[in-house]
Amino acid sequence: MTAVAEVTTLGTWRETDTTMGPVLDALDRLRQCDRRAAVRASLLTLLAVGGESVEVDEVFDTVHRLGLVQPTRVVVVRVLRGERHRLDARVGVHLQARGSRCLSIDDVALEVSGPVTSHLDSLVEPLTLPDLPVVVWCRERLPPPHSRLIDLADHLVVDTVAAGGRSRLAAVARLHERTPVVDFAWLRLFPLRRRLAACFRHTDLRPLLDHVASASVSGPEVERALLAGWLRDRLPGVTVTEEGSEAPLSVALAGDDFRLAVETGEEALSSTLTRPGHEPWRSEAAWSPTTTEGLLAEALLHLTPDPIYTAALARA
Repeated sequence: MTAVAEVTTLGTWRETDTTMGPVLDALDRLRQCDRRAAVRASLLTLLAVGGESVEVDEVFDTVHRLGLVQPTRVVVVRVLRGERHRLDARVGVHLQARGSRCLSIDDVALEVSGPVTSHLDSLVEPLTLPDLPVVVWCRERLPPPHSRLIDLADHLVVDTVAAGGRSRLAAVARLHERTPVVDFAWLRLFPLRRRLAACFRHTDLRPLLDHVASASVSGPEVERALLAGWLRDRLPGVTVTEEGSEAPLSVALAGDDFRLAVETGEEALSSTLTRPGHEPWRSEAAWSPTTTEGLLAEALLHLTPDPIYTAALARA
């Protein structure tokens, strides 16, 4: 990610055992501290929801580094164990220079326990901004199917790896039928998928695509499953097999007289084509693992429905 302007804090407020009324009042009051904070110049409301392991400041720091896709308002809801009703809140209003303008950023952190956790939708709805899409970022577990928080969301951002692994793909598919989902696991595949597609843009290699008879994928289980689902959808009739999860993420396509492999290394994506009677063809492209910050930025840039992901998820 490119460097972004420093965030200037106009003011903060916090309270324990409070209600939403004082939270909203504090937010309005802090926004009046500087007339520039009254000018909104961004895209959406982001709700980040998680359990006790969620580090609130880490979420805010990640979002503040998003630059051009920085949400106008970020609400972090940390759900705690316990039966006692509790609502602790913290509010911050910030400015970030963007050329000749100042971007307004509102941060709200809510720590909740007890009965309030069963109706998070009504708790956070007053914090959503009118006429802007609401994106719910599920930091850990997926929301339960009956969660009304899903109805509040225009889009869900999940990481199936963090949510429990391959066994949760069916649950992600059900959520996706209800509200469009962007999955970090799918976004992690983009460099490899792009590299594989680039191979077949070579004039000499393009004809081989019609003669692929089998494909194999290896790597972490969730990404491997989605990659296999993508290949099954894009290459009808081709046998796709999955190999162990210990190896780095890779894909290999084979025909009667060729094998094309794309592999993920520590610093590069390598492509290798072998054919009897020919010198091996090799190509490399620089690559590095995508950070949470980079994945979130990519997710917020691609909130339109992705039929390719839908098809891959269905066949994973």
